[in-house]
Amino acid sequence: MLKKLLYKIEKLRNGELEDFKILKKHIQSLDEFQYKNIIDRLKFQIEIVEKYKPKVRPAIDPIVSTELGIYRRLDDYEIGKLLEYPECCIKSFVENVRISIDNEHLKEVDEIRDDLKNKGVYAIVLPSGFIPCSLKCKEAIKRGYIGYLNKEEFDNILKLEEELKKKIVHWHFGYSEFYEKIIL
Repeated sequence: MLKKLLYKIEKLRNGELEDFKILKKHIQSLDEFQYKNIIDRLKFQIEIVEKYKPKVRPAIDPIVSTELGIYRRLDDYEIGKLLEYPECCIKSFVENVRISIDNEHLKEVDEIRDDLKNKGVYAIVLPSGFIPCSLKCKEAIKRGYIGYLNKEEFDNILKLEEELKKKIVHWHFGYSEFYEKIIL
């Protein structure tokens, strides 16, 4: 997933993707230092993530996200498309102004907890910053944005996250974690 993002950023920089008018303009306006920093940091993150092969992708390096304009909310639909979020999740985020895991999500956890535990699921894991329309969203699960993980898979996520925290130094106060974790 992160490799696809890298590919899209490079294509946007070169003016080769047409579906991202606002983000293309923004990425093309970055000076060479900013652009190189995004590319280098994203490649470094990809290198780390590939060692672990997680079922759920981590949050993007907050410095990369900042430079891409994600926190400035340049265009939530374009950002969602760039990150390959499911359309239903983008729509829920934008139209319902969902900015974090909320009470509706927690009600879903209560509804599915016993069934998931019976299937050997230890935790529900999402990339930090990804707010799904539902924790049961089939498309988000298929794309690796929601994972129902057993204990071994969860421990792998924790090891990955620990390495990312050590090696991808950033100053963004909102992201102390690369994953949201709901232990069942």
